[in-house]
Amino acid sequence: IPFKLDIYPFYGSDASAAMSAGAEVKHALLGAGIESSHSYERTHIDSVVATERMVDAYLKSALVD
Repeated sequence: IPFKLDIYPFYGSDASAAMSAGAEVKHALLGAGIESSHSYERTHIDSVVATERMVDAYLKSALVD
């Protein structure tokens, strides 16, 4: 499954909000890569397919109870 690691240091999520409120949770964010952000976002269909394959592989792995 092709992938690229990207870091958004100022991105917010439900998990980051929960941690700010004091919750101790393990979390990760996964999604199709995009070009640009906000006013006009673009992605390639291969990114969507790879994301689906990654989620499917994770859900079928031993990491999920």
